[in-house]
Amino acid sequence: MMALDINKCVKAATMPIVVLVVLGIIGLFAGIVPLLGVIAGLVLFLASLVVLAWAGFMAVKQHGMDLVGGAVTGVIAGVVSGIISGVISIVLYFLGIGATAAAMASMVGSGVTISGPVIIIGLVIGLIIGTVFNAILGAICGAVGAYVAQMKK
Repeated sequence: MMALDINKCVKAATMPIVVLVVLGIIGLFAGIVPLLGVIAGLVLFLASLVVLAWAGFMAVKQHGMDLVGGAVTGVIAGVVSGIISGVISIVLYFLGIGATAAAMASMVGSGVTISGPVIIIGLVIGLIIGTVFNAILGAICGAVGAYVAQMKK
């Protein structure tokens, strides 16, 4: 077993992070239209799984890592992109742009009253839960991608 090089993992995760953030931003805007948001959400989720697996695959193929390195690369890609996308979503919410703002406006239009602090707490909890979820998906998909890359040697 080789020693895990976090710098290699970060380097291998860089491009997948960029792709995942772009997919997240697309999802924020696609979610404004209800039916489009559902369809786009499913497609973007599946694309994200492929990108996380690609991160693990590239960790093995381009950076000479093993299965664990691929899984860690997937975790890094998932966590970093999730935090960046979450922060972008929060900023866009406060600017009144994107799916989160549209959902909140719809709730308020339906008579639901939510105070500012509750909204902020909800956004932060969502960011935390999303980050943990992305870490788990990143580990699984990254390991799968690394496994496939090892089988193709």
